[in-house]
Amino acid sequence: MIGWPPVGVRSIMALPINEFAANPKVFRDHLVIPSARGPAKLGDVVADFQARDFAAMDPAFLALAAGNKPEIGRYWLERTKGGSKDGDLAVMLLWLLCFSPRSLTCQVGAADQSQADELRKACKLILRLNPWLSHAVTIQAWTILNARTDSRCEIIPADVAGSHGARPDLLIVNELSHILREEFVRNLLDNASKVPSGVVVIASNAGFVPSFAYDLRETARTSERWYFSAYQQPAPWLDPAEVEEAKKRNPPLRFQRLFEGKWVRGSGDALSGDDIEDAITEYEPMTGDEADFVFYAGVDIGVSRDHSAVAVVGLSRGRIRLATIRSWEPPRFRGGKIDLAEVETTLLGLHHRFGLAKCLYDPHQCELMAQNLIKQFVPMEGLPFTANNLTAMATTLLQRFHSKTVDLYEDPGLISDLHGFRLIDKGLSGYKLDSARTSAGHGDKGIAFVLALLAADRYPHAPGAREDEMPIVLVPGSRVLQIFR
Repeated sequence: MIGWPPVGVRSIMALPINEFAANPKVFRDHLVIPSARGPAKLGDVVADFQARDFAAMDPAFLALAAGNKPEIGRYWLERTKGGSKDGDLAVMLLWLLCFSPRSLTCQVGAADQSQADELRKACKLILRLNPWLSHAVTIQAWTILNARTDSRCEIIPADVAGSHGARPDLLIVNELSHILREEFVRNLLDNASKVPSGVVVIASNAGFVPSFAYDLRETARTSERWYFSAYQQPAPWLDPAEVEEAKKRNPPLRFQRLFEGKWVRGSGDALSGDDIEDAITEYEPMTGDEADFVFYAGVDIGVSRDHSAVAVVGLSRGRIRLATIRSWEPPRFRGGKIDLAEVETTLLGLHHRFGLAKCLYDPHQCELMAQNLIKQFVPMEGLPFTANNLTAMATTLLQRFHSKTVDLYEDPGLISDLHGFRLIDKGLSGYKLDSARTSAGHGDKGIAFVLALLAADRYPHAPGAREDEMPIVLVPGSRVLQIFR
């Protein structure tokens, strides 16, 4: 450890730095972390399952720092919500960056920038509670750096290019069950395979069966090359009363996944299968001649990668009925792009047929079409996918299905999208709906339908105006779904 810590820093010199370098457990025992009761030394509050996982990873991290090949270099850490995945990964990462005498390249892959920021924030909080660490590492945007050894960790969200080509000594795939881009994960793992002495850690909540995440889990669970750990109960520091309220607030599958560590059947947890099936009726698509209905539309536009979709719903006496829904798949000819002029013509025809009261659309790739339609008196309104609007979309979908005020006819594409919707917690930003990208689209029919629902809720023209209060509220920052019945 020559050259660090800096001479003259008394508070640092009082610490057993050489012991920290030789034994990660000594480092952890002295490290101050946030806990349920305020800042505390990790050694005083560490839970048994954390201690087991730390002890299992220590030999690999020591070998990595020394330039040796670890006996076990693959780790699967599965925790329930609030189980300190980010905090524990931050502790191990900071030890490695601080005390490895050689330069290391580390990568953290996450679902998106919001998920990626969770581990970065955990590192920043540890540095704030342990100022002496700042003499060794600094956090610069999406990089954690030790300038003395040039060891660095790059944090890479799946929604940002950059998963190709690297040769990481340490790869952390964080929140695997939230990553919808299978190719992103496979690229990261293939890169890590180029480094025989490297270490891979996959951390995740429980997810869905079937899925590529579950396939990776089963590989880890049954392989002698992997250390496999699954903690499948509420974290011990969570208030039991809070867990009980979470059980009441959340859809059953979501609670089972996040708080009980159960991998659940299906691809999404925003809606239960029963709620969706209860909404399917023997109704046929509507003609526009039905009395006492006001009609609304939603438009989700894709051009070359995703599908495009238009949904129309009718509102009457507080109930929503699916009127019609259309979708377009990117062709394999004509440059592989959807003919947006055809979508525009279809939407104009739907307005003439149903007399739309409002049509909401995502301005991305739809602005020119909207301008053309507005000139023809179609009531178009852009809805940027901001945090507040995404939360409103999620709220509206759940409210409608939980209150059983939706009537659907059998449209396989829409029903598949509804089953596939996941409710993603964005922390202080609120919530959003997401779904896996498949050959059938990226939830495009479902998003068009949700936009139509939101149009009906925001512009409830008589007849059929809604005056009831919404029984579901998604509160940004609460990290819970509040359902008031």
